[in-house]
Amino acid sequence: MSSERRPGDAVPPSIGRMVRCDRIADTYDQTFAAYQLLQYDHQVLLGWFDKLGRLIDLGCGTGRTLVEFGRRGFDVTGVDLAPRMLQISREKLDAAGLGGAKLLEGSIADMPLDRLSPPYDYAVCLGATLGYVQGYANRLRAVRQAGALLAPGGQYVFHVQNLLFNLRTPALPFIATGLLKWAVGRGEIGDQVLWRYRGLKWVYMHAFTPGEIERLVRDAGLELVEVHCLRKKCGGPLEGERRRFWRSHGFIVRCRRP
Repeated sequence: MSSERRPGDAVPPSIGRMVRCDRIADTYDQTFAAYQLLQYDHQVLLGWFDKLGRLIDLGCGTGRTLVEFGRRGFDVTGVDLAPRMLQISREKLDAAGLGGAKLLEGSIADMPLDRLSPPYDYAVCLGATLGYVQGYANRLRAVRQAGALLAPGGQYVFHVQNLLFNLRTPALPFIATGLLKWAVGRGEIGDQVLWRYRGLKWVYMHAFTPGEIERLVRDAGLELVEVHCLRKKCGGPLEGERRRFWRSHGFIVRCRRP
């Protein structure tokens, strides 16, 4: 059933409500100020992106990655579906002296390709943003489009939640709700329905298995370089090899365009 989805189906109604809710954007930085992943993922990227180049952030939110890498000399571009997120990003970029950075409104599964200027050396999709895209066909489209924006040898990095970890946490009821939708032909394994998220009800989020990640990257025509496992508090790499794919809180996935 998922293979029949159209790009327009990529944004579930709950994510559409989130995109239109200015309060979500206005409180984003404050809400996640103490979330360690939002500092650690940049450490990982800086280890991988070892040369200056052109970087596009797919789902740029309030611009944290654009500002971080723009200040370091990267040529940065951001794409996001939420107008208010883009407005905040623009304010931050201007304040950092990065007013020349390009910002575009659009879905990561149906990007405004005619307004972009590939090739890029790096593409990122952080903050579990890929999990907001509904349906395997649409997630594949998002990854394939990201790869098409890259120069040969360019890197694409995305962060996702780990379904196997969530099976052992309080997220299990949300997964069960998603399974009920799957059972009646309205969802996929890995879909979660958060009963309440930042004041919104019934919010969609997809969590991934390692096998799904490998399939997604392969089907998109990219080379899987590394799956970086995160420890529970998202403040660093997961230590030890035993059952690491079960114990990992989430994954930062590094791909390369051949």
